[in-house]
Amino acid sequence: MRPRRPGPLRWLRYAVGGTLPDQYRHWVLHDLTARTWVLRHFARVMVLFLPLWLILFVPGPLSLRLSMIAGGYLTGLYFSLSFMEDASERRLIKHGYPVGLNRRIREEARGGDRDEIVAMYAAYHSDDPR
Repeated sequence: MRPRRPGPLRWLRYAVGGTLPDQYRHWVLHDLTARTWVLRHFARVMVLFLPLWLILFVPGPLSLRLSMIAGGYLTGLYFSLSFMEDASERRLIKHGYPVGLNRRIREEARGGDRDEIVAMYAAYHSDDPR
């Protein structure tokens, strides 16, 4: 059984750091512990960088504006990817899960089926919404 996914506007709010309603808690757990959690983190970060393109409207040489955008992307990606483990843990804590759960699930999933482990933890923590 797949967890209920948020709509585009709720996902956008989630991507910029907002908390989703409790009905999406299982999806948040899945999002932050799936095999593709790094790619999902990268997608959320790319959404955060979209306002950098407003630099194109600043007067000046195009090469300078493009290099400013590239510098913003490189700096942002460096810090975002450096702290992605902490950021994902903070998201889980904001949604009512205990500290260290994402790492525990990923470590346990190395030897078994990740979806089953996520479902087990989601069922265990569904009684305690916060």
